[in-house]
Amino acid sequence: MKEIIIKKIENKQNDFVAYFKNEFLKSTFFVCFTDSIIGAVALNEFFQMLKSKYDKESFNFVISDEAIKFKNEHLLNQITEREAVKL
Repeated sequence: MKEIIIKKIENKQNDFVAYFKNEFLKSTFFVCFTDSIIGAVALNEFFQMLKSKYDKESFNFVISDEAIKFKNEHLLNQITEREAVKL
């Protein structure tokens, strides 16, 4: 069974990260979402994306008590920003 881990973002009131680690690819896929109906839709879209790729696998959601801390404030702002990022 594969795990999607959900952690609250430290020092952000309603922001969370859900992530899935792929050991074979040595990569992590994630979505940042808010504690809201729209956030629930975003989390479901992330789950559906993973299910489409790993259709023979089952997933378990794990809600962690541990908050995630970003060392890079700029990266955190880019991830939690609700507007399109301008490059």
